[in-house]
Amino acid sequence: MKITKRLISLLLAVLMIFGVMSVTAFAADGFSYIFSDDSQTTVYISNFDGYVPSDGYVEIPEKIDGYTVTGIAEDAFKDVEDLKGIIIFETLTYIDSDAFSGDVDIKIQKTEEPEDDFDTNDWFEDHKNDYVISGSTLVKYKGTDEIVTIPYNCSVIADGAFKNNDNIKVLYIEKELEKIGESAFEGCDSLENVVAGNGVDTIDIGRNAFKGTAWLKNYPSDLVYIGTTLVKYKGTATYVAIPNVFTAIAEEAFYSPENNGSIAFKIKVPYTVEFFGDDCFYLYDSITKVYPELVVFKDSAAAEYCEEECLDFTYAALPGDADRDGKTTAADARYVLRISAKLEKPIIDTDVKEVADITGDSKIAADDARLILRVAAKLDQYSADELLSMPRTDYELLFAASQALDLAKAYNPSYSKFAYQEISKLDMNTNSKLYFDIFKNELTPANKAMTVTYPADSQESHDNLFDISLIDAGKLKDYTCEIDNDVYKIKLVLKDETFNGKDVDANSFTRQMFPAETVAHFTNKVQGKYWYNDSLDYNMTYNNCTLELNIEIATLKIVSMKVTMNYDFSITGKLGGIKISGSNGPATATRTDVITYSTFGYFAK
Repeated sequence: MKITKRLISLLLAVLMIFGVMSVTAFAADGFSYIFSDDSQTTVYISNFDGYVPSDGYVEIPEKIDGYTVTGIAEDAFKDVEDLKGIIIFETLTYIDSDAFSGDVDIKIQKTEEPEDDFDTNDWFEDHKNDYVISGSTLVKYKGTDEIVTIPYNCSVIADGAFKNNDNIKVLYIEKELEKIGESAFEGCDSLENVVAGNGVDTIDIGRNAFKGTAWLKNYPSDLVYIGTTLVKYKGTATYVAIPNVFTAIAEEAFYSPENNGSIAFKIKVPYTVEFFGDDCFYLYDSITKVYPELVVFKDSAAAEYCEEECLDFTYAALPGDADRDGKTTAADARYVLRISAKLEKPIIDTDVKEVADITGDSKIAADDARLILRVAAKLDQYSADELLSMPRTDYELLFAASQALDLAKAYNPSYSKFAYQEISKLDMNTNSKLYFDIFKNELTPANKAMTVTYPADSQESHDNLFDISLIDAGKLKDYTCEIDNDVYKIKLVLKDETFNGKDVDANSFTRQMFPAETVAHFTNKVQGKYWYNDSLDYNMTYNNCTLELNIEIATLKIVSMKVTMNYDFSITGKLGGIKISGSNGPATATRTDVITYSTFGYFAK
C-alpha cells in the first residue's frame, strides 16, 4: 500500500539566499551539490538522480567529497519517482521549501542516544514552546505536563518525539493526526490513557510506538486500538477474526517475541482494512520471519497486500454465500431456508453459519434466508459486499454503538427524551413496608415521568447523550444485532455489578456507560425523609442493564435509543426506628429506570 508522504520543512534555523552561492555544481554517487557560501566549506544538495531504495527512503550523506552537507536546495528532488522520504544527519540545517515536488517524510539519522537527537542542536534549543514543530510535524516534546494534547495542525508525530517522557499520563489525539512515528511514546511509563477525538480513523503507527507504556500494558482488551487503527494484538488465541471496525493495522501489530513457533496461527482480515503497516502480521523471532495463515476477502485491500508481500492466504466467503460459489443468489436463500427448517444439514456447520447468519443473532433462521433473498434481488440499499461491515461480535457492536453516539454528539441532534422510574418487588416486614409504600406512592406518574425535547445545535442535546467508549467488551453479558428495514437493531446487556450504598460511584463501569441520572433522586429522597442517622445501609446490584440502539445502516445515524437500568437493593438497619427485615433476612427492593430517546434529527454543520 502506498504511504502518504509528508512535507516536513525541517531545521529552518538559518535562511540563506541562493544568490550569494556559487553556482558551480559537482556530482558524487547520484548527488549533485553546490557550495553553500563563498567560504566553500559546506555544501547543499542541488540535484539527485540516483537509485531510490525499495522502502522509498533516500539517505542523505553527512559528507560529500569531504564537505559537510548542511542543506538541500530548490528542486533538488524534483520529480524523483517512488520517493517517500529522506534520512538526514543533524548537520543538515536547511531545506528549501521547494526542494521536493510533493510531501515527503524526513527522518533523523540515529545517534548513540536517538531520543536526544535535537538536544545539542541550536534550532531545537531556540524553540521556547514545549512543542517543537516543523511544518506539520511534531518533532519533539520538551514539556513536563501530565495531560498532553497534540496540536490540531500536526499531522505527524516524529520518531521518538515523546520517548522516555515520564510525566505524560493522558494523551489526546485529534482527527488531523495521520502518522505516529517509531518509538514515539516508547518508555513513557506513566502514560495510562490515550483518548482519540471524534473523526480519528486511520493512523500510520510505527513499530514500538507505545512500547513500555501503562496504557498498552493494562489495556483491558486483547485488541488495542486508536480510532479505527489496530495498534496491537495482545491475546494468545490461535485464531483471530479482526473486527470489521478497523481500517488500518499498525506496524508489527501481531508481533510477540514470546511466541515459540509451536502454534498454528490464523488471522481473518475484514474487508474494511485498507492500510497495512510494515510487517503488521509478522509473528515472532525465528531464523526466518514467521507469518500466520491469512483469510481475506476477494478483491479486498488485504488480498492485494498479501499478493504484494507474497504471503499465504485463502479467500473467505461473502455474507449470504452459503453454497460457496462466490456470489449471493436466490439459491443461497433457498439453501439457508432448508437449513433453518431442518430439511437439510450443512456439510460444514461452522463455516456455513459464519456466512449464513446475516442477521447476527447466532443462529440460522428464516430471517436470514429472507435477507439473503433481498440482497440477491437488490431490494435493499446495501449489497453482500457492504454487509461485510455489519457488526457481529461483541467488540464490533460496542464499536458501532460508540461510533453512532460520537456522530450524534458531533452533529448535536434534536430528540425527545422520556424517563421514568419504578419501585417494585418489596420484601420487608409490614411496618417497614408502610414507609416504602408511602415513598412508592410519591412516585406518581406525574412525578416519576419526565419528558423533554432538546432542540438541534444545543449544548443540552450534546450533554444529555452518554458515552460507552469506556466500556470493554468483557463487561457485556449478552449482545445481539439484527437488520430490519435498513436499520441495525443493536442490543447490549451489561454484566451485573454490586456496590455498597455508600460507595456506589466507585469504579462502576455501569455508571460509566449509562447516565444513571435518577440514582441521586432515589437515594436523597429516601435518606431525607425516611432514613435516620445513617442507621440504614444497603447493597445495590446493577442487574441486566440494557442499551438498545436503532441505527441507520447507510449513515450510522441514531433512529431511536432506549436505556433500561435495574437496581436490586438488599437493605439492612432501621427505618424510622423500626428494624428492616424480609421474610428470609435483609429486606429487598427493586428499582427500574427507563430512558427513551426518539424523533432524532441531526443538525447540519
